[in-house]
Amino acid sequence: MKSSLIILSGGLGRRVNFQFKPFLKVCGKLLIELVLEKLFSKELFEEVIVVVKNDKQKAMLEEALRHFKVRIVEDEKKFEDGPLVAIYTGAKHARMEYVFIVAVDYPLMTADVVKKMLLRLKECDAVIPEWPNGFIEPLVSAYRREKLVKASYKALLLGMRKARAPLEFLERPCLVSVFSLSKNPEIVFTNVNTLEDLLKAEKLCNILSDRGS
Repeated sequence: MKSSLIILSGGLGRRVNFQFKPFLKVCGKLLIELVLEKLFSKELFEEVIVVVKNDKQKAMLEEALRHFKVRIVEDEKKFEDGPLVAIYTGAKHARMEYVFIVAVDYPLMTADVVKKMLLRLKECDAVIPEWPNGFIEPLVSAYRREKLVKASYKALLLGMRKARAPLEFLERPCLVSVFSLSKNPEIVFTNVNTLEDLLKAEKLCNILSDRGS
């Protein structure tokens, strides 16, 4: 499957003392480095696109990622800030038929989960992980690119900003159980939103390293 990896990296980091999230460290590596190392492979992706908010963030990442083959793009300026505009921007710049969206603050996501989600796109317009309580993970998602561009653009024109908004404009969105994607979803879907989350991710990363995972 011809796919693009899109990493959302432009958040303001309000709950981590306004630190630039891609530069937070877990297990001695930047979050952006961890996501790239864990997820990017030529078997899965033809290209990597990193979406940031502004030129300052872009310059910072261009230096940090100079050894990685990535394209760094800035949010579309015609829409209000938010995760949806970042998703739209990434999808618009992508060249492949399928895209995998992941926020940079999911440092323990695995290539195995990515592969399972991309394969489901043969029968779906979008694949979104879902927890038993109905909570979904729209910042870890797979889409047919053209469908996503059109759906996210419609949502943005209506003033919608949430990452889940495109699902309302797709014919075949698929919600899949996190337990069908991983035996340990509570680890794989660890999301670093706060400094406490960062400490949790560090502990989990060390445990996985000790296991040789």
